[in-house]
Amino acid sequence: TPIANDTFIAMFTHDLKTPINSGIFALEMLLKDTSDNLNDYQKELLTDILSASKYMKRLTENALCKFKADSGKLVLNKEHCSIKEIVQNCIEETKYILNEKKQKLSFFCNKQDICANADVIEITRVINNLISNASKYSPKNSEIKITLKNLKEKVYFEIQDNGCGIDLKKLDKAFEQYVRIANSQKSAGTGLGLYITKLIIDAHNGNVKIKSKPNKGTQIIFYIPE
Repeated sequence: TPIANDTFIAMFTHDLKTPINSGIFALEMLLKDTSDNLNDYQKELLTDILSASKYMKRLTENALCKFKADSGKLVLNKEHCSIKEIVQNCIEETKYILNEKKQKLSFFCNKQDICANADVIEITRVINNLISNASKYSPKNSEIKITLKNLKEKVYFEIQDNGCGIDLKKLDKAFEQYVRIANSQKSAGTGLGLYITKLIIDAHNGNVKIKSKPNKGTQIIFYIPE
């Protein structure tokens, strides 16, 4: 019997994880062990390659995450964690994407630290996906704004871009519309990232909303319980 498409993709992406992880490990060791012998330009190049490799890893993990969710196997490993620290780490991981388009990212948090009972890996995946999408849909030299705040025993995350935006006639179909636009633009990985974002936030008993206008930009907000 031929392998189903989703199963094939899951197997293929799972097989990719080992060489990608090996490459990441090798780059990290190279940067650590030879740092004193490298000039600033060489360090920057290796750091960019490392960031790109981590981004490739996230894309393969997105495909696996969707397969697990569709198979009813998406299990969260919640722990008390700093959401602010997760956001800061995601900003650092995705900076090469922003630098390529000379985009600026600003981050505002209304408290010294904001924590929640969440799955660190999955919330990291959500925030990375949202930053990547905001960058892809925004022009060069534009600004992307992230706001993190704590209200009424909930953690709110908001990301605002100044990109192309879309006409959301039906908010309950917003994520499906993003997928179709991503497909029409043949932009790899975009629609899937937003689909997975909703799966993960729903699994955290949270909610995600989109506000968008054509040529005005897009605002995505999610919240999860503390």
